[in-house]
Amino acid sequence: MPVLGDLVGLLDDAATQFGFPFWFRTFAELVVAVVLTFILLRVLTAKLFPWLGGALAYPLTQLTRALLVLLLLPDLGASRLARRFGRTPPEIVYGYGSGVVAVVEGVDDLFKRALPKLSLTRTIRPWLLAVLLVIGFLLWNNQDCASGTAPQCASPVQVWLASFDQ
Repeated sequence: MPVLGDLVGLLDDAATQFGFPFWFRTFAELVVAVVLTFILLRVLTAKLFPWLGGALAYPLTQLTRALLVLLLLPDLGASRLARRFGRTPPEIVYGYGSGVVAVVEGVDDLFKRALPKLSLTRTIRPWLLAVLLVIGFLLWNNQDCASGTAPQCASPVQVWLASFDQ
């Protein structure tokens, strides 16, 4: 954890200079990491996600419109080329155009419906954030070692608990 690891390192250095025992320093570091992660989750759900829902709606709509124009250029080129030679464009050209319009309009509709829903993250209860934090910790702590690649593979909590024995 780049930022959090640096902060915990500074906390550990300060606690070491004050002469706190190792077990107290590690417990304090764990508490600080949990509190800071909870605050980060709270800021994300109360401020950033609702703001993103409003801020991204117009640009993403414009992006889907530009994408629609770009993706329909081959359709236009094939149709004009066929008509120049006095022919009707092949059915696949019409199918391509209809498919592109359907997919891009579907994505645009998804953006228009989903982005305003980000404002609902403002109402998430703190206990639910704590549950998400615990689930995230359990997923992070889950050891995932490929057989034969790491004979001394251990989860982060096992490494942390083993440090008490040293």
